[in-house]
Amino acid sequence: MDRPNRVYAVCSEVPPEVVGGLGRYAERMMDPLSRCGVPVEVFGAAGRCRAPRTERSGDVTLHRLASAGLGLVGNPRLPRALRLLGRTAGLLVFNLRAAVRILRAEADRSGPGRAGAAVAVHDWMGCPAGILCQVLGRMPVVFHVHTRELNAAPRQHGRRGRRRPPHAAVLDALETAQARMARLIVVPSATMRDELTARGWPADRLRVVPHGFEDPELLRLAGLPGEERDRIRSAVRRRYLPGGEGRLVVFAGRLSPHKGVYTLVRAVPRLVEEHAATRVVLIGAELPQTDDATVLARLVEETGTAAHVVAGNRFLPSAEVFAHFLAADVCVFPSVYEPFGLVAVEAMALARPVVVGPGYSPEVVGDGALRCAHDDPEELARLLLHCLHDPQASDRLARRGSAYVRERYSWARTAERTLSAYGEAAR
Repeated sequence: MDRPNRVYAVCSEVPPEVVGGLGRYAERMMDPLSRCGVPVEVFGAAGRCRAPRTERSGDVTLHRLASAGLGLVGNPRLPRALRLLGRTAGLLVFNLRAAVRILRAEADRSGPGRAGAAVAVHDWMGCPAGILCQVLGRMPVVFHVHTRELNAAPRQHGRRGRRRPPHAAVLDALETAQARMARLIVVPSATMRDELTARGWPADRLRVVPHGFEDPELLRLAGLPGEERDRIRSAVRRRYLPGGEGRLVVFAGRLSPHKGVYTLVRAVPRLVEEHAATRVVLIGAELPQTDDATVLARLVEETGTAAHVVAGNRFLPSAEVFAHFLAADVCVFPSVYEPFGLVAVEAMALARPVVVGPGYSPEVVGDGALRCAHDDPEELARLLLHCLHDPQASDRLARRGSAYVRERYSWARTAERTLSAYGEAAR
């Protein structure tokens, strides 16, 4: 396998400030990369983070770069426009600082050892740094595209999705420029590869590298004796169901339209018709600078489902999320746009029945989950009720899902294939 001599990674969200899929990816990749035998320097953005500015673990050195403005994002007392401006300015400062650090590090090298470096940038938040390194330093760049939900998939959100953000054209242009310049483009699924190819991105430079599933807490829960798992399940169920009796449906993800939460809420009345003692728990928060939580609360009121839907508008630690998956009768992720969908893979790994939306790539979940063909509340309710009505079929589905995930995915394999892509780019 080809490997680079060294890697510089630009990833705006890094531990411990993990609130989305990009942060989860960075968190899980640190461990296998730390043992890869290739020096990896990761540059992440730091808002109000109190963690050490620099940390080293094996072959990975993590640099948290303070960026003025990012600390404003989580301040609800500030106007939304000011928070957006702060985030934009903070990301630009972060990219500039990361590019300067990388270019200086390479400028200090001389002789035959200077070749063989690769720069990896993650999503549009790292594109300015990647473009600067490529133009000013003539360094090979690998562009990781984890999602394009803000600027390239509004048509997939359906008539109920929010309008395309006004800055979407700028982000689209930024990503397109980086894609044209990058040596390679890495995506997590074949469906996303095909989507980008259809948009005119260079097919010969697209590489599919799926994610893994192993989280230490997930593996711990999966390995517990049956009676201990039952104790955890009962404790979670009693939070939402009187005496723990009834039906529990669990969703985890952003409370955004493309995640299918509106469709899920519209499916709840049909679930309640069959099972009055049903609770649908929504684990997640709104995207910053949106009013998604308010819109969702209004929909819950309009559908008369307030007694059956629990939405706290906050993220939970991974251990709590996995405990909720264990407790659920069925886990549901009805996304209409989902390049990979790590939460569904994790729920499947825990041997839970899973229903996903039409946005999931068929190869990601295989035959280990039920997949909606359309963004339709009636179809979603029908699949959920199938799981709730037939426990034996649900158990078979859960076992298939667990076997599919464990055979197909691992973070160690993801790291190896990622390093191979970096080595190809650095040749």
